[in-house]
Amino acid sequence: MNEVILQNVTKSYGNVQGVSGLDLKINPGITGILGPNGAGKSTTMKLILGLSRPSIGNVSVNGVNPFDNFELKKTIGFVAEYDCFYEHMTGIEYVSYFLRMHDFNQEQANELAREELTELGLEEAMHRRIRTYSRGMRQKAKVARATAFNPSILVLDEPFQGADPSTRHLLMKKMEKWAQDEKIVLISSHILHDVENLTDSIVLINNGRMLASGDRHEIRKLMANIPRKVMVAPTDKKALRTIAKRMLDEVWITSVNIDEKNEQIILETNQSEKFYSELPNIIHKEKIGVKKISSDDDSLDSLYEKLVGGDQWK
Repeated sequence: MNEVILQNVTKSYGNVQGVSGLDLKINPGITGILGPNGAGKSTTMKLILGLSRPSIGNVSVNGVNPFDNFELKKTIGFVAEYDCFYEHMTGIEYVSYFLRMHDFNQEQANELAREELTELGLEEAMHRRIRTYSRGMRQKAKVARATAFNPSILVLDEPFQGADPSTRHLLMKKMEKWAQDEKIVLISSHILHDVENLTDSIVLINNGRMLASGDRHEIRKLMANIPRKVMVAPTDKKALRTIAKRMLDEVWITSVNIDEKNEQIILETNQSEKFYSELPNIIHKEKIGVKKISSDDDSLDSLYEKLVGGDQWK
Protein backbone atom coordinates (compact mmCIF):
# COMPACT_ATOMS: atom_id res chain seq x y z
CA MET A 1 0.00 0.00 0.00
CA ASN A 2 1.23 3.48 -0.87
CA GLU A 3 2.14 5.49 2.19
CA VAL A 4 4.12 8.64 2.93
CA ILE A 5 5.16 9.35 6.53
CA LEU A 6 6.99 12.37 7.95
CA GLN A 7 8.00 12.05 11.60
CA ASN A 8 9.09 15.15 13.53
CA VAL A 9 10.70 16.55 10.39
CA THR A 10 12.64 19.80 10.50
CA LYS A 11 14.50 21.21 7.50
CA SER A 12 16.84 24.13 8.13
CA TYR A 13 18.58 26.37 5.64
CA GLY A 14 21.23 27.99 7.79
CA ASN A 15 19.35 29.99 10.41
CA VAL A 16 16.06 29.67 8.51
CA GLN A 17 13.71 26.72 9.01
CA GLY A 18 11.78 25.59 5.93
CA VAL A 19 9.62 23.28 8.04
CA SER A 20 9.67 22.56 11.76
CA GLY A 21 8.48 19.51 13.70
CA LEU A 22 6.30 18.27 10.84
CA ASP A 23 4.31 15.07 11.49
CA LEU A 24 2.29 13.92 8.54
CA LYS A 25 0.87 10.68 7.12
CA ILE A 26 -0.44 10.57 3.56
CA ASN A 27 -2.50 7.66 2.23
CA PRO A 28 -3.84 6.90 -1.27
CA GLY A 29 -6.24 9.49 -2.60
CA ILE A 30 -5.95 13.24 -3.02
CA THR A 31 -4.35 15.30 -0.28
CA GLY A 32 -4.10 19.07 -0.52
CA ILE A 33 -1.33 21.04 1.20
CA LEU A 34 -2.48 24.63 1.59
CA GLY A 35 -0.61 27.69 2.74
CA PRO A 36 0.60 31.13 1.63
CA ASN A 37 3.87 31.71 -0.20
CA GLY A 38 6.80 30.78 2.01
CA ALA A 39 4.66 28.56 4.25
CA GLY A 40 6.84 25.47 3.70
CA LYS A 41 4.79 23.65 1.05
CA SER A 42 7.58 23.30 -1.50
CA THR A 43 10.07 22.24 1.18
CA THR A 44 7.65 19.51 2.28
CA MET A 45 7.36 18.27 -1.28
CA LYS A 46 11.13 18.25 -1.81
CA LEU A 47 11.53 16.10 1.30
CA ILE A 48 8.93 13.61 0.02
CA LEU A 49 10.50 13.56 -3.45
CA GLY A 50 13.94 12.84 -1.96
CA LEU A 51 15.33 16.08 -3.38
CA SER A 52 16.21 17.28 0.10
CA ARG A 53 17.29 15.54 3.29
CA PRO A 54 15.69 16.51 6.62
CA SER A 55 17.90 18.20 9.20
CA ILE A 56 15.98 16.39 11.95
CA GLY A 57 13.43 13.58 11.78
CA ASN A 58 12.56 10.89 9.27
CA VAL A 59 10.84 10.75 5.90
CA SER A 60 9.52 7.41 4.68
CA VAL A 61 7.90 6.72 1.31
CA ASN A 62 6.55 3.21 0.96
CA GLY A 63 8.81 2.13 3.82
CA VAL A 64 12.10 3.51 2.51
CA ASN A 65 14.08 6.76 2.66
CA PRO A 66 13.39 8.63 -0.61
CA PHE A 67 16.64 10.61 -0.49
CA ASP A 68 18.99 7.76 -1.40
CA ASN A 69 16.69 5.26 -3.15
CA PHE A 70 16.76 5.69 -6.91
CA GLU A 71 14.36 2.81 -7.58
CA LEU A 72 11.73 4.49 -5.41
CA LYS A 73 12.10 7.73 -7.33
CA LYS A 74 11.10 5.85 -10.48
CA THR A 75 7.64 5.36 -8.95
CA ILE A 76 7.05 9.06 -8.24
CA GLY A 77 5.77 11.57 -10.78
CA PHE A 78 6.46 15.25 -10.13
CA VAL A 79 4.88 18.32 -11.70
CA ALA A 80 6.93 21.37 -10.77
CA GLU A 81 5.41 24.80 -10.29
CA TYR A 82 7.80 26.37 -12.76
CA ASP A 83 8.40 25.42 -16.39
CA CYS A 84 11.28 23.05 -17.06
CA PHE A 85 11.31 22.43 -20.80
CA TYR A 86 13.70 21.86 -23.67
CA GLU A 87 12.01 24.46 -25.84
CA HIS A 88 13.35 23.07 -29.13
CA MET A 89 11.65 19.70 -28.56
CA THR A 90 8.16 18.81 -29.67
CA GLY A 91 5.70 17.68 -27.02
CA ILE A 92 6.08 14.02 -27.92
CA GLU A 93 9.88 14.26 -28.01
CA TYR A 94 9.89 15.87 -24.58
CA VAL A 95 7.70 13.24 -22.91
CA SER A 96 9.35 10.27 -24.63
CA TYR A 97 12.82 11.61 -23.69
CA PHE A 98 11.97 11.32 -20.00
CA LEU A 99 10.28 7.96 -20.50
CA ARG A 100 13.59 6.60 -21.81
CA MET A 101 15.00 7.38 -18.35
CA HIS A 102 12.44 4.95 -16.96
CA ASP A 103 13.95 2.13 -19.05
CA PHE A 104 11.39 2.18 -21.86
CA ASN A 105 12.80 1.66 -25.35
CA GLN A 106 12.20 4.32 -27.99
CA GLU A 107 9.16 2.62 -29.48
CA GLN A 108 7.53 2.10 -26.09
CA ALA A 109 8.36 5.66 -25.04
CA ASN A 110 6.82 7.14 -28.19
CA GLU A 111 3.64 5.10 -27.78
CA LEU A 112 3.18 5.97 -24.10
CA ALA A 113 3.90 9.64 -24.78
CA ARG A 114 1.37 9.69 -27.62
CA GLU A 115 -1.32 8.07 -25.45
CA GLU A 116 -0.81 10.45 -22.51
CA LEU A 117 -0.61 13.62 -24.60
CA THR A 118 -3.76 12.60 -26.49
CA GLU A 119 -5.63 11.96 -23.24
CA LEU A 120 -4.60 15.41 -22.01
CA GLY A 121 -5.90 17.10 -25.15
CA LEU A 122 -2.60 17.64 -27.00
CA GLU A 123 -3.20 15.20 -29.85
CA GLU A 124 -2.99 17.87 -32.53
CA ALA A 125 -0.16 19.83 -30.87
CA MET A 126 2.19 17.02 -29.82
CA HIS A 127 4.35 17.41 -32.93
CA ARG A 128 4.74 21.17 -32.48
CA ARG A 129 7.76 22.61 -30.71
CA ILE A 130 7.14 23.45 -27.06
CA ARG A 131 8.28 27.05 -27.62
CA THR A 132 5.00 27.57 -29.50
CA TYR A 133 2.81 26.22 -26.67
CA SER A 134 0.37 28.32 -24.67
CA ARG A 135 0.46 28.33 -20.86
CA GLY A 136 -2.27 25.71 -20.65
CA MET A 137 -0.56 23.46 -23.21
CA ARG A 138 2.71 23.69 -21.30
CA GLN A 139 0.95 22.65 -18.11
CA LYS A 140 -0.53 19.62 -19.88
CA ALA A 141 2.87 18.67 -21.26
CA LYS A 142 4.38 18.83 -17.76
CA VAL A 143 1.63 16.59 -16.45
CA ALA A 144 2.09 14.14 -19.32
CA ARG A 145 5.82 13.90 -18.58
CA ALA A 146 5.10 13.15 -14.92
CA THR A 147 2.33 10.60 -15.46
CA ALA A 148 3.03 8.72 -18.71
CA PHE A 149 5.04 5.99 -16.91
CA ASN A 150 2.11 5.28 -14.52
CA PRO A 151 3.69 6.29 -11.19
CA SER A 152 2.12 5.17 -7.93
CA ILE A 153 2.72 8.58 -6.30
CA LEU A 154 2.04 11.94 -7.92
CA VAL A 155 3.32 15.20 -6.45
CA LEU A 156 1.95 18.36 -8.06
CA ASP A 157 3.26 21.75 -6.99
CA GLU A 158 0.68 24.46 -7.81
CA PRO A 159 -0.76 22.41 -10.72
CA PHE A 160 -3.44 25.00 -11.50
CA GLN A 161 -1.02 27.95 -11.64
CA GLY A 162 -1.86 29.94 -14.77
CA ALA A 163 -4.08 27.18 -16.17
CA ASP A 164 -7.11 28.25 -18.19
CA PRO A 165 -10.55 26.96 -17.05
CA SER A 166 -10.62 24.06 -19.53
CA THR A 167 -7.13 22.92 -18.54
CA ARG A 168 -8.02 23.21 -14.84
CA HIS A 169 -11.16 21.12 -15.36
CA LEU A 170 -9.27 18.46 -17.32
CA LEU A 171 -6.51 18.21 -14.68
CA MET A 172 -9.07 17.89 -11.89
CA LYS A 173 -10.77 15.01 -13.70
CA LYS A 174 -7.41 13.30 -14.18
CA MET A 175 -6.58 13.69 -10.49
CA GLU A 176 -9.89 12.13 -9.52
CA LYS A 177 -9.13 9.19 -11.82
CA TRP A 178 -5.65 8.73 -10.29
CA ALA A 179 -7.15 8.74 -6.80
CA GLN A 180 -9.65 6.07 -7.84
CA ASP A 181 -6.69 3.97 -9.00
CA GLU A 182 -5.32 4.03 -5.42
CA LYS A 183 -2.48 6.42 -6.22
CA ILE A 184 -1.25 9.02 -3.76
CA VAL A 185 -1.99 12.44 -5.28
CA LEU A 186 -0.39 15.27 -3.33
CA ILE A 187 -1.32 18.79 -4.39
CA SER A 188 0.28 22.00 -3.22
CA SER A 189 -2.01 24.90 -3.96
CA HIS A 190 -3.23 28.32 -2.91
CA ILE A 191 -6.42 27.99 -4.95
CA LEU A 192 -8.72 26.99 -2.14
CA HIS A 193 -11.82 26.47 -4.24
CA ASP A 194 -10.15 23.91 -6.50
CA VAL A 195 -8.71 21.89 -3.62
CA GLU A 196 -11.97 22.01 -1.68
CA ASN A 197 -13.77 20.58 -4.73
CA LEU A 198 -11.19 17.81 -5.14
CA THR A 199 -10.69 16.49 -1.64
CA ASP A 200 -11.72 16.67 1.97
CA SER A 201 -8.22 15.61 3.05
CA ILE A 202 -6.33 18.81 3.73
CA VAL A 203 -3.21 19.99 5.50
CA LEU A 204 -2.93 23.63 6.56
CA ILE A 205 0.64 24.88 6.91
CA ASN A 206 2.18 28.25 7.73
CA ASN A 207 5.65 29.42 8.73
CA GLY A 208 6.92 25.87 8.32
CA ARG A 209 4.51 24.41 10.87
CA MET A 210 1.44 22.28 10.34
CA LEU A 211 -1.56 24.07 11.79
CA ALA A 212 -4.14 21.36 11.18
CA SER A 213 -4.79 18.25 9.09
CA GLY A 214 -7.69 15.95 8.32
CA ASP A 215 -11.08 16.66 6.79
CA ARG A 216 -12.90 19.93 7.26
CA HIS A 217 -14.97 18.56 10.13
CA GLU A 218 -11.87 17.46 12.05
CA ILE A 219 -10.26 20.83 11.47
CA ARG A 220 -13.35 22.57 12.80
CA LYS A 221 -13.00 20.50 15.97
CA LEU A 222 -9.41 21.67 16.31
CA MET A 223 -10.70 25.21 15.93
CA ALA A 224 -13.27 24.88 18.71
CA ASN A 225 -11.68 27.63 20.83
CA ILE A 226 -10.90 29.98 17.95
CA PRO A 227 -13.33 32.95 17.81
CA ARG A 228 -15.83 32.82 14.98
CA LYS A 229 -18.72 35.00 13.91
CA VAL A 230 -22.34 33.95 13.54
CA MET A 231 -25.00 36.19 12.02
CA VAL A 232 -28.59 35.95 13.33
CA ALA A 233 -31.40 37.70 11.44
CA PRO A 234 -34.74 37.85 13.32
CA THR A 235 -38.04 38.01 11.45
CA ASP A 236 -38.78 41.27 13.27
CA LYS A 237 -35.92 43.78 13.33
CA LYS A 238 -37.27 45.14 16.63
CA ALA A 239 -35.94 41.96 18.23
CA LEU A 240 -32.31 42.86 17.46
CA ARG A 241 -31.76 44.62 20.76
CA THR A 242 -33.60 41.91 22.66
CA ILE A 243 -31.22 39.30 21.27
CA ALA A 244 -28.20 41.51 21.91
CA LYS A 245 -29.12 42.12 25.53
CA ARG A 246 -29.84 38.43 26.12
CA MET A 247 -26.62 37.16 24.51
CA LEU A 248 -24.43 39.55 26.51
CA ASP A 249 -25.30 37.49 29.58
CA GLU A 250 -23.62 34.36 28.18
CA VAL A 251 -19.97 33.66 29.03
CA TRP A 252 -19.46 31.85 25.70
CA ILE A 253 -20.24 35.04 23.75
CA THR A 254 -17.17 37.24 23.26
CA SER A 255 -18.79 40.11 21.38
CA VAL A 256 -22.20 41.35 20.19
CA ASN A 257 -22.77 43.86 17.37
CA ILE A 258 -26.01 45.03 15.82
CA ASP A 259 -25.97 45.38 12.03
CA GLU A 260 -28.91 47.73 11.42
CA LYS A 261 -28.37 47.89 7.66
CA ASN A 262 -28.70 44.13 7.16
CA GLU A 263 -31.17 43.74 10.02
CA GLN A 264 -29.06 41.16 11.80
CA ILE A 265 -26.96 40.73 14.90
CA ILE A 266 -23.34 39.60 14.66
CA LEU A 267 -22.29 37.34 17.50
CA GLU A 268 -18.76 36.15 18.17
CA THR A 269 -18.09 33.01 20.19
CA ASN A 270 -15.03 30.98 21.17
CA GLN A 271 -17.14 27.98 22.16
CA SER A 272 -18.94 27.10 18.97
CA GLU A 273 -20.38 23.77 20.15
CA LYS A 274 -21.86 25.46 23.21
CA PHE A 275 -23.19 28.25 21.03
CA TYR A 276 -25.01 25.99 18.58
CA SER A 277 -26.49 23.84 21.36
CA GLU A 278 -27.72 26.78 23.46
CA LEU A 279 -28.86 29.26 20.80
CA PRO A 280 -32.08 27.38 19.85
CA ASN A 281 -33.11 27.19 23.52
CA ILE A 282 -32.57 30.92 24.02
CA ILE A 283 -34.51 31.83 20.86
CA HIS A 284 -37.40 29.57 21.89
CA LYS A 285 -37.47 30.89 25.45
CA GLU A 286 -37.44 34.52 24.32
CA LYS A 287 -40.09 33.76 21.66
CA ILE A 288 -37.99 35.33 18.92
CA GLY A 289 -38.66 34.42 15.31
CA VAL A 290 -35.50 33.90 13.22
CA LYS A 291 -35.38 33.89 9.43
CA LYS A 292 -31.68 33.18 8.96
CA ILE A 293 -28.60 32.02 10.85
CA SER A 294 -25.32 32.07 8.95
CA SER A 295 -21.63 31.71 9.71
CA ASP A 296 -18.44 32.82 8.02
CA ASP A 297 -16.96 29.35 8.59
CA ASP A 298 -18.72 27.38 5.88
CA SER A 299 -15.73 27.25 3.54
CA LEU A 300 -12.09 26.36 3.63
CA ASP A 301 -11.21 30.02 3.09
CA SER A 302 -12.59 31.09 6.43
CA LEU A 303 -11.08 28.11 8.23
CA TYR A 304 -7.67 29.16 7.00
CA GLU A 305 -8.21 32.83 7.79
CA LYS A 306 -9.09 31.95 11.38
CA LEU A 307 -5.89 29.93 11.80
CA VAL A 308 -3.45 32.09 9.88
CA GLY A 309 -5.06 35.44 9.17
CA GLY A 310 -6.38 36.59 5.84
CA ASP A 311 -3.89 39.35 4.96
CA GLN A 312 -1.20 37.03 3.63
CA TRP A 313 -3.62 34.64 1.96
CA LYS A 314 -3.54 35.59 -1.72
